Amino acid sequence: MSQSWNYQTRKGGCVACDRSFVEGETLFSLLSMGEESLERGDLCSSCFESHDQANDLYWWRTQHSEKRGGLKLDLDALLALVMRLEEDVRDGALDFRFLVALLLVRHRKLKLASVTKKGKKEFLELRKPRAKKTFPVQVRELEEEQRARLSQILSGLMDPSVGQEPDFGTLT
Repeated sequence: MSQSWNYQTRKGGCVACDRSFVEGETLFSLLSMGEESLERGDLCSSCFESHDQANDLYWWRTQHSEKRGGLKLDLDALLALVMRLEEDVRDGALDFRFLVALLLVRHRKLKLASVTKKGKKEFLELRKPRAKKTFPVQVRELEEEQRARLSQILSGLMDPSVGQEPDFGTLT
Protein backbone atom coordinates (compact mmCIF):
# COMPACT_ATOMS: atom_id res chain seq x y z
CA MET A 1 0.00 0.00 0.00
CA SER A 2 1.39 3.37 -0.99
CA GLN A 3 -0.33 6.71 -0.55
CA SER A 4 1.27 10.11 -0.96
CA TRP A 5 -0.31 12.85 1.13
CA ASN A 6 0.04 16.50 0.21
CA TYR A 7 -0.77 18.61 3.20
CA GLN A 8 -0.92 22.30 4.03
CA THR A 9 -0.99 23.84 7.48
CA ARG A 10 -2.49 27.19 8.42
CA LYS A 11 -0.41 29.96 6.87
CA GLY A 12 -1.91 33.05 8.54
CA GLY A 13 -3.45 34.24 5.28
CA CYS A 14 -6.01 33.42 2.62
CA VAL A 15 -4.90 30.59 0.31
CA ALA A 16 -6.83 32.13 -2.61
CA CYS A 17 -5.84 35.83 -2.51
CA ASP A 18 -2.73 35.64 -0.23
CA ARG A 19 -4.06 38.44 2.01
CA SER A 20 -2.86 38.18 5.63
CA PHE A 21 -5.50 37.78 8.31
CA VAL A 22 -5.77 40.25 11.19
CA GLU A 23 -6.35 39.27 14.82
CA GLY A 24 -10.00 38.32 15.39
CA GLU A 25 -10.94 38.29 11.68
CA THR A 26 -13.56 35.72 10.68
CA LEU A 27 -12.21 33.14 8.26
CA PHE A 28 -13.28 29.81 6.83
CA SER A 29 -11.17 26.68 7.29
CA LEU A 30 -11.67 23.91 4.74
CA LEU A 31 -10.81 20.24 4.46
CA SER A 32 -10.86 19.07 0.84
CA MET A 33 -10.02 15.78 -0.78
CA GLY A 34 -8.05 16.11 -3.98
CA GLU A 35 -7.39 13.17 -6.28
CA GLU A 36 -4.27 12.16 -4.35
CA SER A 37 -4.33 14.43 -1.33
CA LEU A 38 -6.10 15.65 1.78
CA GLU A 39 -5.81 19.42 1.80
CA ARG A 40 -6.47 22.06 4.44
CA GLY A 41 -6.82 25.73 3.66
CA ASP A 42 -8.12 28.98 5.10
CA LEU A 43 -10.13 31.50 3.09
CA CYS A 44 -11.22 35.05 3.81
CA SER A 45 -14.98 35.69 3.70
CA SER A 46 -15.04 37.09 0.16
CA CYS A 47 -12.94 34.25 -1.31
CA PHE A 48 -15.03 31.65 0.53
CA GLU A 49 -18.24 32.96 -1.04
CA SER A 50 -16.81 32.65 -4.56
CA HIS A 51 -14.80 29.38 -4.31
CA ASP A 52 -15.83 26.05 -5.89
CA GLN A 53 -17.15 23.77 -3.13
CA ALA A 54 -17.20 20.57 -5.22
CA ASN A 55 -14.25 18.91 -3.43
CA ASP A 56 -14.93 20.24 0.07
CA LEU A 57 -15.24 17.53 2.71
CA TYR A 58 -15.99 19.90 5.54
CA TRP A 59 -15.65 23.59 6.39
CA TRP A 60 -16.03 25.63 9.54
CA ARG A 61 -16.00 29.30 10.46
CA THR A 62 -13.40 30.45 12.94
CA GLN A 63 -11.48 33.55 13.97
CA HIS A 64 -7.83 34.20 13.32
CA SER A 65 -5.67 34.26 16.42
CA GLU A 66 -1.94 34.80 16.72
CA LYS A 67 -1.92 33.20 20.17
CA ARG A 68 -0.42 29.75 20.39
CA GLY A 69 -2.49 27.30 22.35
CA GLY A 70 -2.73 23.61 22.90
CA LEU A 71 -4.28 21.24 20.41
CA LYS A 72 -8.05 21.65 20.38
CA LEU A 73 -9.90 18.86 18.62
CA ASP A 74 -13.09 19.83 16.84
CA LEU A 75 -14.86 16.51 17.29
CA ASP A 76 -17.88 17.54 15.22
CA ALA A 77 -15.59 18.41 12.29
CA LEU A 78 -13.86 15.04 12.64
CA LEU A 79 -17.22 13.24 12.73
CA ALA A 80 -18.28 15.01 9.53
CA LEU A 81 -14.95 14.03 7.96
CA VAL A 82 -15.48 10.34 8.83
CA MET A 83 -18.93 10.47 7.22
CA ARG A 84 -17.63 12.19 4.05
CA LEU A 85 -14.81 9.66 3.62
CA GLU A 86 -17.27 6.74 3.70
CA GLU A 87 -17.23 6.23 -0.08
CA ASP A 88 -13.48 6.80 -0.58
CA VAL A 89 -11.79 3.44 -1.23
CA ARG A 90 -8.17 4.61 -1.46
CA ASP A 91 -5.89 2.94 1.10
CA GLY A 92 -4.71 6.22 2.63
CA ALA A 93 -8.28 7.47 3.06
CA LEU A 94 -9.37 4.13 4.61
CA ASP A 95 -6.43 4.26 7.04
CA PHE A 96 -7.15 7.87 8.01
CA ARG A 97 -10.90 7.20 8.41
CA PHE A 98 -10.19 4.21 10.69
CA LEU A 99 -7.82 6.24 12.89
CA VAL A 100 -10.25 9.17 13.21
CA ALA A 101 -13.15 6.79 13.95
CA LEU A 102 -11.16 5.22 16.80
CA LEU A 103 -10.45 8.69 18.18
CA LEU A 104 -14.17 9.52 18.06
CA VAL A 105 -15.07 6.28 19.86
CA ARG A 106 -12.55 7.16 22.55
CA HIS A 107 -14.10 10.63 22.94
CA ARG A 108 -17.63 9.14 22.94
CA LYS A 109 -18.78 10.84 19.74
CA LEU A 110 -19.28 7.36 18.27
CA LYS A 111 -20.26 4.08 19.89
CA LEU A 112 -19.23 0.59 18.85
CA ALA A 113 -22.37 -1.43 18.06
CA SER A 114 -20.68 -4.60 16.77
CA VAL A 115 -17.82 -6.05 14.76
CA THR A 116 -18.67 -7.79 11.49
CA LYS A 117 -16.76 -9.69 8.84
CA LYS A 118 -17.31 -9.46 5.09
CA GLY A 119 -15.08 -11.94 3.34
CA LYS A 120 -11.58 -11.46 4.73
CA LYS A 121 -12.24 -7.88 5.87
CA GLU A 122 -13.35 -6.88 9.35
CA PHE A 123 -15.58 -3.86 10.00
CA LEU A 124 -16.50 -1.87 13.08
CA GLU A 125 -20.23 -1.12 13.07
CA LEU A 126 -20.42 2.32 14.66
CA ARG A 127 -23.29 4.61 15.54
CA LYS A 128 -23.74 8.10 16.87
CA PRO A 129 -24.92 8.34 20.49
CA ARG A 130 -28.72 8.14 20.74
CA ALA A 131 -28.96 6.87 17.14
CA LYS A 132 -29.91 3.39 16.01
CA LYS A 133 -28.53 3.44 12.47
CA THR A 134 -25.00 2.05 12.20
CA PHE A 135 -22.33 2.51 9.56
CA PRO A 136 -19.25 0.39 8.83
CA VAL A 137 -15.62 1.43 9.18
CA GLN A 138 -13.09 -1.04 7.83
CA VAL A 139 -10.53 -2.24 10.38
CA ARG A 140 -7.04 -1.43 9.14
CA GLU A 141 -3.76 -2.99 10.24
CA LEU A 142 -1.51 0.04 10.65
CA GLU A 143 2.21 -0.16 11.24
CA GLU A 144 3.67 2.09 13.95
CA GLU A 145 5.14 4.44 11.33
CA GLN A 146 1.77 4.75 9.55
CA ARG A 147 -0.03 5.51 12.82
CA ALA A 148 2.55 8.16 13.68
CA ARG A 149 2.25 9.84 10.26
CA LEU A 150 -1.55 9.76 10.30
CA SER A 151 -1.52 11.19 13.83
CA GLN A 152 0.77 13.99 12.64
CA ILE A 153 -1.61 14.75 9.78
CA LEU A 154 -4.55 14.83 12.19
CA SER A 155 -2.67 17.08 14.63
CA GLY A 156 -1.71 19.43 11.84
CA LEU A 157 -5.26 19.62 10.53
CA MET A 158 -6.71 20.49 13.90
CA ASP A 159 -3.91 22.62 15.41
CA PRO A 160 -4.03 26.22 14.19
CA SER A 161 -0.67 27.05 15.73
CA VAL A 162 1.46 24.76 13.55
CA GLY A 163 3.97 27.10 12.00
CA GLN A 164 5.75 25.00 9.43
CA GLU A 165 4.56 22.50 6.88
CA PRO A 166 5.51 18.96 7.93
CA ASP A 167 6.82 16.51 5.35
CA PHE A 168 4.72 13.39 5.62
CA GLY A 169 6.32 11.58 2.69
CA THR A 170 4.70 8.35 1.58
CA LEU A 171 2.56 6.12 3.77
CA THR A 172 3.52 2.49 3.24
